[in-house]
Amino acid sequence: MTDLTESLEGRAIIITGAAGGIGAAAAKAVAAKGANVLVVDLFADRLAPVAEAVNAAGGGRAVAFAADCTSEDDMAKMAETCLAEFGAIDALVAAAGILRASEGLKTLAQMPYEEFRKVVDVNLTGTFLANRAVLPAMLSAKRGDIINISSVSGKHGRAFDSAYSASKFGVIGLTESLAEEVQRDGVRVQSLLPDAVDTGIWAQSGTAALKPRAMLTPEHLGLFITYMLELPRDAFVVNQVVAPIPQRKKRVKAKA
Repeated sequence: MTDLTESLEGRAIIITGAAGGIGAAAAKAVAAKGANVLVVDLFADRLAPVAEAVNAAGGGRAVAFAADCTSEDDMAKMAETCLAEFGAIDALVAAAGILRASEGLKTLAQMPYEEFRKVVDVNLTGTFLANRAVLPAMLSAKRGDIINISSVSGKHGRAFDSAYSASKFGVIGLTESLAEEVQRDGVRVQSLLPDAVDTGIWAQSGTAALKPRAMLTPEHLGLFITYMLELPRDAFVVNQVVAPIPQRKKRVKAKA
């Protein structure tokens, strides 16, 4: 049987939000398949160890690039850096995101405008700017992959998460619209909707009570992102939800 999967060997992949969580796991997963990665994040001190870990593991090469995903100039420089380092932009994984702009739970009625705007700026505007920055190179090459990380909260709004849910609903809409615009030009655009993932984002809730018992690891998502990039060119996933299997109580044996 012919292997229809796409090889990641030597491909140039940009990953935003790569200083930890899903972004860092995705960088390690695709590099293990031979891809070269530009790991991008606002926090340079946390980004460098990710690049070092990728390079120490062998496989693809990693280059760290500190940038703000909400800055138009930074996203343009991100694309320029990837082209200068690797000669192409084959894929983008837009994983930069925040749950809240400050710790603690707030209803919409309690939320300051600046906090709402910050979440939307990072999660939605940041995704738009990263996508737009890589498109010229992909459209010129008539080939490319974009994976935007949304959330199950982008399908179902949740209490105290109005800004986050609104931004993640927006990521799905942006992804669907862009996919329609560029699919005939060889650029595949997909979104991934993780359920609960065990990352530092839960600390922004300000309470451990909201942290689910069953969660995915970032490595689960790294593997799934790799799968999405390796799909044959005539296939893509549509708003795929990835969820942990719920923990079940042990069965009580009946007495004889």
